[in-house]
Amino acid sequence: MATDVKRHPFIHPRSRRLHLVIMLMAAFFCLGQMTSHIGLSLSCMCNSTAVALLSNASIDKSEDLQLDLNASTSDESCTRLQGRTVKDYGGSFVWSVKTQGNIVTATFVGGFLFAYPAGFAVDRLSARHLLSLAIFVLSLMSLSMPLLVEQFGATSAIVVRFIMGISDALLLPSLNSMITKWIPLHEKSTAAALFTSGNQFAGIIGTPIVAELCASPLGWPAIFYSGAVFGFVWLAVWHFAIRNSPHKSRWIHERELDYLENHLPKRALGLPKKRTPWKSMLTSSAFWALMYSSILGNMMIALVFVYIPVYFKDVLMLDVQANGFYSSIPNASNLFAKIAWGMWMDRMKRNGTIHPTTACKLSQFIAMMGIAISCFVLRYLDCSTPIAALILLSGVSASFGLSISGFYTSLLSIAPSHIGALTGVSTVIGFTGRIFTPQLISYFKTIGTAEEWGNVLLVYAVMSSICAVVFVLFGSGEVQPWDESKRLSAVQQTKLSLISEDKNKLQEETAETNS
Repeated sequence: MATDVKRHPFIHPRSRRLHLVIMLMAAFFCLGQMTSHIGLSLSCMCNSTAVALLSNASIDKSEDLQLDLNASTSDESCTRLQGRTVKDYGGSFVWSVKTQGNIVTATFVGGFLFAYPAGFAVDRLSARHLLSLAIFVLSLMSLSMPLLVEQFGATSAIVVRFIMGISDALLLPSLNSMITKWIPLHEKSTAAALFTSGNQFAGIIGTPIVAELCASPLGWPAIFYSGAVFGFVWLAVWHFAIRNSPHKSRWIHERELDYLENHLPKRALGLPKKRTPWKSMLTSSAFWALMYSSILGNMMIALVFVYIPVYFKDVLMLDVQANGFYSSIPNASNLFAKIAWGMWMDRMKRNGTIHPTTACKLSQFIAMMGIAISCFVLRYLDCSTPIAALILLSGVSASFGLSISGFYTSLLSIAPSHIGALTGVSTVIGFTGRIFTPQLISYFKTIGTAEEWGNVLLVYAVMSSICAVVFVLFGSGEVQPWDESKRLSAVQQTKLSLISEDKNKLQEETAETNS
């Protein structure tokens, strides 16, 4: 039996934990399809020329600003038009850059305010049902968005996105809770790389879909309707296919169940919940290294999944369909990098070649330095070098993919008994990065020139460099001493030691009596 347990594969057609991870991947895809394309969606909804004309304070001669629907991005036209031509995707709303930033930020504010209550709920209620609730609300809001915006304008868009943020906050700790109940420590990097790749599929597949819908006679409302359809289909499959834990699952093989019972932390198998050790958690250097990494990670999520299409529109002056194609490439690089790297890290951990903490630190360091270098070089490019800009943005996205084996694997590993609370706190603190990003971009951006975006990229380069150093010094990939499963193991070892001592005493007393 021990041999069977050791050899049970994760990547196998009959692996129920693989089925779970695929469904979580699909949940991330639905989330991304309904929330992450807001940057490109707003570009389709708004009249960019009229919006730029509102920014007269930062434009020397507003009358020189020209509408550009068909200009090419050749070197000659780019040089001639740079700084005074705005690429327009034919939208009708005239919402200022600040208003658009507020619409993007509303989701992050909703997530920020409800992140800890969501984590608290996940530790006490069914993660499966909470995940269903999150996707249902997201789908309903996506379905309602076009009608509400047409009737009530930008204010209704802010409200809808705020409610979506609440659902987003509920979704992440629910996902993490399911992972801790199903996936052993030595498989978490691979599992995290796989299920978070739903974000990349939303970029690789979803961004071109959004671009085509924007350019089609259906227009921008179809973007939101299509996201709702994906969500409702996912809900139907999730309801019938997945259960909260392995021993409640349908169709799981007995050998896989034995494997999981021998490799999962005891808390994940359903032992009584314990009080969260707040003092130990908040005084842990590994916790705070994780929190700073979470802030930077959320800033990267906002940049890669929301603002890359906006960058392509502003700086490279791409039309909407070319934008959809270009935007899918960084997502593809992210997907390939994080899955390949995550599987390699897990293989080395299984073989004992690398320690879990070393794997997390190495992954996070390479990820952050790759982002810092790419962003620093990217700020010197403009629409005369579109291929070089695309390569560097793909480098940014690929580097960020490696951080799944870094800070995100650390999040899933350091406190499995308190994953809901830890994820809640991490999401609250991390969401400050998502809230900060639209405000950062709105602060520097008026028209969207390469120089304005260069200032944004410099901030990213500096913060990423700091993150690399902080995580190498203080990060961890192991269960911390303050986690309940660690304390439980210590208690069990003490009990075993006492039993052994009692047994030895009994043997000694029996020997003395016989003599």
